Amino acid sequence: MNRFPIIAIIYSTALFGVAEAAPRIALVRVKEIYTEMPSTLALAEQIKADREQIGKNQRAIEHRRIIEELQNIQTRLSDKKNPLAEEAGKKLARTYEIKLQEAKTFQQEYENFRSEQEKIISRKEVAAMRATLNQIMEVTQRISKERGFELVMDSTGGTNTGLPFVLYQKNSEDLTNDVKAAIKDIKPAAAKPVAEPKTTSKP
Repeated sequence: MNRFPIIAIIYSTALFGVAEAAPRIALVRVKEIYTEMPSTLALAEQIKADREQIGKNQRAIEHRRIIEELQNIQTRLSDKKNPLAEEAGKKLARTYEIKLQEAKTFQQEYENFRSEQEKIISRKEVAAMRATLNQIMEVTQRISKERGFELVMDSTGGTNTGLPFVLYQKNSEDLTNDVKAAIKDIKPAAAKPVAEPKTTSKP
């Protein structure tokens, strides 16, 4: 009896079973989705506005004003064409030293204020980024389950070696546009304004 046809049939059946059991894999470009999301664009604008607001703080304004006064005094003291009388020169020099100390005080107060505000902005930025990435993950998972994918990988992700996470792909379905379409109407949450910490120093 020729057993070869039977073995061939069994082998073919086994291969067909393996092919059926192979997981359905898809890719998604998370970085591209994140960059284009309305919440990401809104966050960038809010962070920019918050940082600009820091520079408008009264401490910074006073510091710039005093620095300008110091420059004017220095110019007057060093004017060889129109020298000051000895007493007037001494008085102006004392004024310079007093204002220099004021400038240092305002600078230190402003630096402390700015450092605290940058921490607040950083925490806000991290929280908003996490929320947006969670949205992407949730939508991707929902679409993947609905369409029967068993594994979805981020094709824009990287490893700790600096190499891309996905080194090779062949005919893998890309869900990026589907995820974009699903979240395009999600409105970004209103960002809270940067709060100025309480301080005992006068602005």
